[in-house]
Amino acid sequence: MFWIVGLLILLCIFTQLKEGYLNYQELSQENNCPQIHASNYQKIKNSRQMIQPFGYTRNELFHATRFIKTDVPLPTDPDFFKHI
Repeated sequence: MFWIVGLLILLCIFTQLKEGYLNYQELSQENNCPQIHASNYQKIKNSRQMIQPFGYTRNELFHATRFIKTDVPLPTDPDFFKHI
């Protein structure tokens, strides 16, 4: 019986320690997450882009189309996932 009362007391204590909903507009300018994200995004867009290093694959389609930029999907062979 005492452990049930103790459990209820601990439950009441832990529920009052919860911070609750935090509105980002109430924060100061230095802690405004959406503004920080927007400024970091602009820095990333303005920075120089580099290609990532690539590894070996036995699929010739990957080697042939590695640096091709296109607006339409590239055709693949029917056994594409088998050759990966």
